[in-house]
This record gives sequence, structure tokens and C-alpha cells, in this order.
Amino acid sequence: MNALIENARNVVFDVGQVLLRFEPDEFIPRLLPPGAARVLTKEVLFTCPTWSRIDEGTISEEACARKECADIGVPELWPQALYVMQHFHEQMSALPTAELLPQLHTLGKRLYVLSNYGPVGFARAEERFADVFSQFDGMIISGREKLIKPDPAIYRLLLSRYGLNAAETVFIDDRAENIRAAQSVGMQGIVYQGISSLM
Repeated sequence: MNALIENARNVVFDVGQVLLRFEPDEFIPRLLPPGAARVLTKEVLFTCPTWSRIDEGTISEEACARKECADIGVPELWPQALYVMQHFHEQMSALPTAELLPQLHTLGKRLYVLSNYGPVGFARAEERFADVFSQFDGMIISGREKLIKPDPAIYRLLLSRYGLNAAETVFIDDRAENIRAAQSVGMQGIVYQGISSLM
């Protein structure tokens, strides 16, 4: 086990690409006809500024789909874009990280989620992966809180809401900027690069 995890009292996980596999390049062609899939790429649907507003909880999925399709000149494709946004959780699967959760509980760790995720989308994922999310002692979801990583405020919210000592808390995320933000409030951090990075 990674020494930071061994020495921590609290272990905090991101969701996408840490707990759950999220590969838009793979699932978009499964969800859309070929023509639409060539236009509605990962960059259009999931790495655009409007998608960040879903994570912030400040725009609906439908409004995001309409805006992104209008912005790239294909307004007629917004129902297909919305379909992907509403169904991508069905294409996700648990990563090996999730298999560590019972072991961490046995070691006396308290487990938390801190994730950028739209409130409606996370509710779908939480239901589909109830066996994973039921193992956590608390969760901070950006769209519910109207805060988003890497804003240090969302990390401080986690610490204050659950009474965590930052120095006893390690955060696992696949994005280095999110780890740096956690470290800025006194937490430890691990950039997730596969299950080996936690061992």
C-alpha cells in the first residue's frame, strides 16, 4: 500500500478515471450513429467550458447540449448530444480502485468522495454503482455544492463538513492540478496513474 495511504486517517477519491472508468472516445460511437459520433466528440461534449457548468451545477444537461451543438453549427443534433449526457453512466465500469475500499475500511480508514460531477448525472451513477458508493463515509459532489475543483473552497468544504484534519487526509485524483489544490489546503495527494500508484 502507498505510504501516504497507510499513514492517512482519511482517504478521499475522485470518481471519473479513479473509481469509475470514463472513456468517451470508446462509448460515444456505441451511443450514436456514425455521422453524429464523428461530430459530437469528447471535446465537444465533455471537455468544453459548458460541460464545466454542468459540474458547477449552473446549467442543465439539455441547455448544455443545445448550446454546444449551436456553437459548432449543428443545432439539430442537440437531442443526440443530450442522449449521450443522459446515458454515458451506463457505459462506465468500476476500476480496480473500487476493490480496495473494503480493505481500507478494515484498516480503519474513513473514506470520502470529492468529485466534479453534475448533480443529475451523479445521481444516475450513484444508483448504478450503489455497491461502490455505499462504502463511503461522506461525499462532496461539485454540482450539488456549486463549487468545483480545483477551487480550494471545495476542499475546505470537505474538511469542515466532515471534521477532517487536512494533515491526516490524502486525496487521490487523476489530474495534477486537483492534487496541487488539495495540497494548498494542507492535504496529502496522489496523482492516480492506475492501481499501481496506490500500492
